[in-house]
Order: sequence, then structure tokens, then C-alpha cells
Amino acid sequence: MAMLPQSRARLLFAGCVLVAVYFAYVAVAGAIHNHQLANERSASAAEVDALTAKKAYLEGVRKYAASDAYVEQQARRQLGYVRDGEIPFVVISPPQQSDGTPVIGEWWQRLFPR
Repeated sequence: MAMLPQSRARLLFAGCVLVAVYFAYVAVAGAIHNHQLANERSASAAEVDALTAKKAYLEGVRKYAASDAYVEQQARRQLGYVRDGEIPFVVISPPQQSDGTPVIGEWWQRLFPR
């Protein structure tokens, strides 16, 4: 077997180094891409979990809004609905002094004066 001239040996060595650098570059680029995909996957999973929780909450709100309890609550708030045997009352804002400032005192003293 004949020995290769020194210039051919260097050329072959440089070619092998270039192929090794190329394979290393491809391996590093693939690892970076896989890491980015893993980050996107975990972010997407967190977003799906948040949206699932929001959906469950909104379904609960929808179910409550369709219930008789919600209808009664809205009738009491907006229309002043009172059941038989209940005593309705209205809380009046505290009286104001002649200069427009409210009278100072505890709320129960203003609500139930002597």
C-alpha cells in the first residue's frame, strides 16, 4: 500500500474534520430545536389547563344563571320581590348636615335612632 503524499493526507484530514463539524452542528441544532419544542409543549399544556378551568367556571355560572335561585335573587334585587312572611326594609343613606357633610356616628345609631 502506497503512502499518500502529505498534501493529500492533509486534505483528507480537513475533509473528515469538516464532516465531523457538520455532524456536530446538526446534533446541536436538533437539540436546540427539541428544547424549544418542549418549552412550547409545556406552555401549551399550561394554557390548556387554564382554559379548562375557565370553561368549568363559565359552565358553573351558566348553570347557576339558569337556576331558580338566580331568578329569585334577581327578582329580589331588581324588582323588590318579597316572600310571604318576610318584612321588607330599605336602608336610607345617612342624613346630611346643612353644609352637605354626612352626620357622624355609628351606622346602627343612624339606622335606629332613639
